[in-house]
Amino acid sequence: MVLDISSDFHVLVTNNREGIFTLKARAIVLAMGCRERSRAQIRLPGSRPAGVYTAGTAQRWVNIEGIMPGKRFVILGSGDIGMIMARRLQLEGAEVDRVVEILPYLSGLSRNLVQCLQDYDIPLFLQHTVTNVIGNQRVEAVEVCQVDSQLTPQQETRKIIPCDTLLLSVGLIPENELTRRIGIQMDPVTGGPLVNNLYGSSVPGFFVAGNVVHVYDLVDSVSSAGEIAGHSAALFASGQLSLSRKWIPVQAGEAVRSVVPQRIQAETLSGASLPLQLRVLKPMEHAVEIVVKDGGEKIAGRKLPYARPGEMLTINIPQAAFPQVKAARALTVSMI
Repeated sequence: MVLDISSDFHVLVTNNREGIFTLKARAIVLAMGCRERSRAQIRLPGSRPAGVYTAGTAQRWVNIEGIMPGKRFVILGSGDIGMIMARRLQLEGAEVDRVVEILPYLSGLSRNLVQCLQDYDIPLFLQHTVTNVIGNQRVEAVEVCQVDSQLTPQQETRKIIPCDTLLLSVGLIPENELTRRIGIQMDPVTGGPLVNNLYGSSVPGFFVAGNVVHVYDLVDSVSSAGEIAGHSAALFASGQLSLSRKWIPVQAGEAVRSVVPQRIQAETLSGASLPLQLRVLKPMEHAVEIVVKDGGEKIAGRKLPYARPGEMLTINIPQAAFPQVKAARALTVSMI
């Protein structure tokens, strides 16, 4: 376990053989992943009985420990882990009364809606949320309300849903305490560090990969980012990678919430393409196009049948456009 990291590449670690000791590195890859939002972080009102868990906790209990956390469930949030656990619990003989989502659209992947909820007749209530947890020693029920366009609960719509367990699937947060301690610049939108196209951070020699950068939807994307970060760290450690202080910013434009990487080191561009990953602000259910521009000049585009916040999108800037990228002042990624 890593206890601390310093900006001069000293890593304080502990294990059950040597105890506490220090390692000296020439490059470091930060890959701490992410954590689930807790009840306290979403300020869920009500009493504090047993039976309120994150979906990931329930997943570990059921899949690894062989323990069922309850018999009758309500799931708050339509994140992927929550929808997957709805199916898993139903298969284990529990009853999942409903999944409620405060937003007017799905938070997770559409395939999980179909395969985990619809295929098992588990209802999803959009624009609904839990407004009260009821129970003393154990959860006895939850109060569910519909919300308006401002996400304000409408008390006249409240219903009491009997259950013994409430699972929270209300989002993931990149795990970046160590990142901040090193002094790496952060992106307030993604909750992760600002990275360049080599997954290098603002502190030379520190590279980042996976959900610590931004929360992915598919593990294939995590693996690809990890490969780039690992290769870059190896080059840096062996003295084969030296980055200039000049970089090209990548900005989120119209209808785009976030883009990764946020910076491009022009001198390192190589390979067949430069991938940019993004999330949209809201569902776009008709034909759309991802457009990358330098000012008013279009550099790359990709047409899609739709775009949804729960599904990460990728646009690959082709090698033929690298000269335009290198000459750009800034790249803006938009949806049109």
